[in-house]
Amino acid sequence: MNQLKAVFPFIAAIGIYFLTLNSPMYKQMNLNHSVENEIRSIPVKGFNSRSSF
Repeated sequence: MNQLKAVFPFIAAIGIYFLTLNSPMYKQMNLNHSVENEIRSIPVKGFNSRSSF
């Protein structure tokens, strides 16, 4: 019984891991994101990084 007490947290963690892999929220997070939701850089015209202050 003491061996089961020592191993139980690891068994529970593995079980929770597999439950989360099958959850709908996890599957939705791993879908291909649309191009509209991506962060795009905005070019700034007339900006010179070497200008002195």
